[in-house]
Amino acid sequence: MTAALELAGVTVAYLVEGGDDVVVRDVTLSLQRGSIVGLAGESGSGKSTLSLAAIGYAVPPMRMVSGSAALGGESLYAISFSARRRLWGARIGYVAQSANEALNPSIRIGRQLGQVLRIHQHLSGSALLAAEIELLERVGIPDPRAALRRYPHEFSGGQLQRIAIAIAVACRPEVLILDEPTTGLDVQTQQQISALLRALVAEDELATLYVSHNLALLGEISDRINIMYAGEIVERGPTASVLAAPRHPYTRALLDAVPSVARPRRLVGIPGRPPGRVAAVGCGFADRCAFAQRECATTAIGLTELQAGRAVRCRRHGEIALSSPAASLAHDRQPPSEAEPALEVRHVCCRYRAAGSDAVRDVSLRVAPGETLGLVGESGSGKSTLLRAIAGSHRPASGEIRLHGDVLAGSIQRRPSAAKRNIQLIFQNPDSSLNPAHTIGEIVRRPLRLFREDLSRADEEGEIVALLESVSLPPEFIDRYPDELSGGQKQRVAIARAFAARPTVLLCDEITSALDVSVQATVIEILSQLAASQGTAMIFVSHDLAVVRTVAARIVVLKDGAICEEGPADQVFERPQSSYTRALLAAIPVIPGERSLEEDARQTVS
Repeated sequence: MTAALELAGVTVAYLVEGGDDVVVRDVTLSLQRGSIVGLAGESGSGKSTLSLAAIGYAVPPMRMVSGSAALGGESLYAISFSARRRLWGARIGYVAQSANEALNPSIRIGRQLGQVLRIHQHLSGSALLAAEIELLERVGIPDPRAALRRYPHEFSGGQLQRIAIAIAVACRPEVLILDEPTTGLDVQTQQQISALLRALVAEDELATLYVSHNLALLGEISDRINIMYAGEIVERGPTASVLAAPRHPYTRALLDAVPSVARPRRLVGIPGRPPGRVAAVGCGFADRCAFAQRECATTAIGLTELQAGRAVRCRRHGEIALSSPAASLAHDRQPPSEAEPALEVRHVCCRYRAAGSDAVRDVSLRVAPGETLGLVGESGSGKSTLLRAIAGSHRPASGEIRLHGDVLAGSIQRRPSAAKRNIQLIFQNPDSSLNPAHTIGEIVRRPLRLFREDLSRADEEGEIVALLESVSLPPEFIDRYPDELSGGQKQRVAIARAFAARPTVLLCDEITSALDVSVQATVIEILSQLAASQGTAMIFVSHDLAVVRTVAARIVVLKDGAICEEGPADQVFERPQSSYTRALLAAIPVIPGERSLEEDARQTVS
């Protein structure tokens, strides 16, 4: 069967001082109608660049070096850029990672949706309005006629992503490119978006490329998968086959970094990070691979075709065993101490004036010294609001917060310096929480100046170096700026800054939601080690329940601002009492190789 989109030998480079920097090399793949092809790998592996190359989007400094992309047999690279633009939206749909950034915040949704229909289908008047309403109904937006008059900020994250999908499929394209469309969404919303996409692919027979670092999600939604590293496909084949029995060490390493609800274990990050470019010779993964030999770095390695449509780029694929690591938890499952809690929340209620209702309702919880408490729930359940109340940036309407037995003022401005020092907050997005105008050294130095009276000015430099080393960052990072660091490195700086104050309570608000699995594993490992060594109590908020089970010994589940279940992690995950908790657990995507374990666990629960 002729592919809807066929890539052959695609090589892409970015123009840098001194010549071309090749970031994608000799990639061949095909997209069939009604099928989803997954593309996975760490940030910096070349996934997004390849997805743009697949639709012929190449603007300086990006340059197509060689290869071809054919849409229904027609070469995209042989036609002009303006001709390609006429295909985008009409025959090719594209959904970016962040709908917030893809949608114009100053333009109503109806106008943004209608633009595609006016340009490509020449609709207007009542026909245009009817088509817009039908599209929003199709993607599950409630009251679509009213929704057309609203602005992007008036929708939830999941609704915005549905609207972005509606725009992408408005003209019923042949090809759909999805670049991390569910990153940052809670598991239930992610499941709903995935179900929507599967339905659209089946109904319209869309040929789909799904880019994601979430291997569990790709395991459930894609038919075939390509694993990408340093600009090359290192393994490909049927998704269930590749993820259940990987043949490349990189694929195995990615799977080892994926948290599991069925088999909670210590997460293993991959040392180093992708080089961001294609290796000049040999295997690009050699310097990070536990199985590498000298010849791996010096010998050209091509894709070897295996049985059942499998292919792997590894010279040792037939002689090394890539077994899964033994299951082991990354934290102590012992019950919390009966000693005085480090933090106690008593009957706290929080509300926003505009909403008119409580965002947090009568919440009480305790966290012992050295304990990690997981706080889970879908978006809008009140998790972040509760953290802000504990941190003092949102004044509770009622209730009290105690730190080591002392009642805290609702506003951080009225709290003593010791309380400010002892409660530190790590935010979800380090891009917005680290000052881009300050060096890393200045960012980490700030809490030392504010809270560490035991340090002299002469000792500050050594303390900053020690803090950076504690999060596995080299001393030379002191003089760098945040925009010179990767996302994972920025989050490590945020962790170092938080621990610079030597807090007794640490609040972590979705700190790994935008990180790929390997970086996430490394960040969690660093955070857990630091908290354990300093006896720091942690509240770990995440929409990823598999991550929470890896980190936390005890779980609190929030729904509509109230606690609907709490208890030891094993009990909550294996014997949930609340129907809401069961729904959250059922929405978690599962790696094919672990699906039987998860099904056994769910059968035991039911």
